[in-house]
Amino acid sequence: MIHPVAAFALAAAALQLPPDAPSPLVAALDADADGTLVASELPAQARRVLLFALDADDDGTLSAEELDTVGRGGAGRGRKTRRGPDNWDFAEETANGIRIVRNLEYATGTGYAGGRGKLDLYVPAGDGPHPVILFFHGGGLYNGDKATLVELGPRFASLGYLVAAPNYRLSPEYAFPAYIEDAATAFRWAWDHVPEYGGDRDRIAISGGSAGGHIAALLSVDGRYLDAKGLGLSHIRASLPITGLMNAERAGRERHLLTWRGDAELVREASPIRYVASGLPPMLITVADGDTENRRQQNLDMFEAMKAAGAEVEFEWLVDRTHNSILPNMIKEGDRTVELLLDFLRRHSVAP
Repeated sequence: MIHPVAAFALAAAALQLPPDAPSPLVAALDADADGTLVASELPAQARRVLLFALDADDDGTLSAEELDTVGRGGAGRGRKTRRGPDNWDFAEETANGIRIVRNLEYATGTGYAGGRGKLDLYVPAGDGPHPVILFFHGGGLYNGDKATLVELGPRFASLGYLVAAPNYRLSPEYAFPAYIEDAATAFRWAWDHVPEYGGDRDRIAISGGSAGGHIAALLSVDGRYLDAKGLGLSHIRASLPITGLMNAERAGRERHLLTWRGDAELVREASPIRYVASGLPPMLITVADGDTENRRQQNLDMFEAMKAAGAEVEFEWLVDRTHNSILPNMIKEGDRTVELLLDFLRRHSVAP
């Protein structure tokens, strides 16, 4: 078996760097410049994330076989990802009048093993056409799954919204811009296919919490990704990022290395605040009053920048909430976060 710190020596392969390129991850962390990393040089958060990504047998170490697979072909090539089983044995079902359709494939090919290119639909009762919410799960861009929305999806469906909950590729196997490209692909799939399920493609809003909030915000302001799919920002009727990362330059060092390859330009490209302009889709920015000062300030800065640019934007504090308590409370009747989202959607003609 190989000690977990060996994972960083192979992180360049996991991030799909050229085989002869020196690893910027090693260079950034190698305090004594000896070309190797020891435990004292390796951030604990990064060690945990890499183990989560590459430790296929969950034994807390990385075997030669696990590392060789990454080294030979890059993450996701010939290796079964641990993030979500390939064959979830969930049949379509109807519960309380809500039709649940799982594991619809919106993207295929290298990198989409383990359900990364699949989404779930929560379809309201009745013929529709139903307004649509494309909701991105959280998890720091390196963790999480659409399965975390199994209660929130039916909650919004019970209110008359068709909810599409996609997975997306995660770091460190797939660094930026993989996740935002997947978000645009999922939007394109929704545009093409929700009418088949009673959805109204002319009323698609996007939302998500934490990492999902970051994705919703970025997809709403940087038009390159929807443009590449033959659509545009005008196809987003409303954007509702919940306590999302708005300025990637203010993210932690480990996130810079694992999600953006330690590349300052990629970090800038991943920052929603960089693309503030007039004429963007209407946006409601919400953030927990108990979130970190950094996260609170990023969201306030985004709001102020959008307002100054003449964009249509609103801001609301989520009172008596922390970063991690927002989602569990949203499934409860009368939750204020849900009420704020519903009010904004109604005022922008995204309502049942």
